[in-house]
Amino acid sequence: MEEFFDHHIHNTLFLDNGVLVLNNEGSSEQKEEFLDTLSDRYTTANDLANPFYRRSLRKCRSAAVRIEIPYRKAEKVDIELFAFGPNRVKLTFLTPNRWIMRYLKQQLSSLVTSHTSNQIYIDVSTIASKARLEKALNRREVLHYVINYNYDEEFMSKLYGNYKGWGHSNDEVDKMIRYHAIFDLPVGSKLEDLKKRYRQLAKRYHPDRVNSKSPEIINKYTEKFKLLQEAYGALQAAG
Repeated sequence: MEEFFDHHIHNTLFLDNGVLVLNNEGSSEQKEEFLDTLSDRYTTANDLANPFYRRSLRKCRSAAVRIEIPYRKAEKVDIELFAFGPNRVKLTFLTPNRWIMRYLKQQLSSLVTSHTSNQIYIDVSTIASKARLEKALNRREVLHYVINYNYDEEFMSKLYGNYKGWGHSNDEVDKMIRYHAIFDLPVGSKLEDLKKRYRQLAKRYHPDRVNSKSPEIINKYTEKFKLLQEAYGALQAAG
């Protein structure tokens, strides 16, 4: 089972309550072994005839595999981030977790230079790679896990050089990354770019545009508009 997911890590989509493993023509052998294992476990647990289910599943070997995870209480996964400088970052899992390791390796696949069982080293030497990291850091809930990132005190200064913000605590760095993500802008963007993006989104989500719609839609737009104002005001003050 573990080998199958590791082999298909770049073909896996992480959903709210499970994963979707897309088909990969070059991994048909691993897919068939996985389906055979599922058939063996299911028929053994339910005292059923295995050959029928095995043949049935093998007919689906070219289809995507969706695996839903039953509801579980949220589990926290602590990850520490350390910046060696503006070009290199290390992620250390303080809470061992294979699923979150797979998720981050997938999200940061083009940036990963090396990894161990509990660490990932990534290259963030370009603006695009830093934006990719920020996007990954902005998602905190994966499956039934809640990711808690811990930053060293010099993380932002080392990574961005002329970093300006409210401080260097975990909550302050989280806010800076989250507010930039709302505007789909990387940390350190120019104030002119922020203003331009704010005007675009404020126009799109202004509640007056939907005043004839249902209360649910009006509330959705109102909440989005308030969040835009909050994020814009905070980033403008920090800049």
